[in-house]
Amino acid sequence: MIKNTILITDVLDRYAGVTITGAKTTRKSFNISCPYHHDRNPSFTVYTETNTFFCWSGCCNGRSGDVIDVVKLSRKVDTKEAIKILIYDYELKRPGNKQAKEWQKKRANRRQTAALQKQLNQKLISSIDTLKRIESKAKLGLSSIKTIEDMEQTGELYHVTTLVNYWLDCLMEHDPVLQFQTLQEVDSFFVKLKMKTE
Repeated sequence: MIKNTILITDVLDRYAGVTITGAKTTRKSFNISCPYHHDRNPSFTVYTETNTFFCWSGCCNGRSGDVIDVVKLSRKVDTKEAIKILIYDYELKRPGNKQAKEWQKKRANRRQTAALQKQLNQKLISSIDTLKRIESKAKLGLSSIKTIEDMEQTGELYHVTTLVNYWLDCLMEHDPVLQFQTLQEVDSFFVKLKMKTE
């Protein structure tokens, strides 16, 4: 229960003095400088999905660690003592404890955020791929313009390539709100395009 109830990021902050930004905690994994040895290059990987860590320089005897191991390494105590410390500090002894429920809720929220981020990333990749294919076809159409009649028939392609380039720029930004709004515009464009070609 302890390993799954308390977030590894919170325990690292509380016992190892490691401050982790909110942006990192939504990732499946990220590297930081190890708090347990002199670390010029970040060699300490935190895995938010499994609530574990791994030090590539051999801390924790070369195996993955969990919240109990953070306390063991930080306080230099054995497993039994580390568990006691966590139970006391996080008030986990009482069944149905408010603190325990809060940590479980945090963990569930983090999992949900990670799942939504995964869906967004898949949608981004798919939309970017489709937009690049449309851009490629539009450029091919523009390169075939030889006469004024051709230009009249394919003049809309200039507008399409400009719009596609703008959308691609927006989708590449690391702003989820902008990405989501752009995906809505792109989906609407795809629907109109499909109607035109049917």
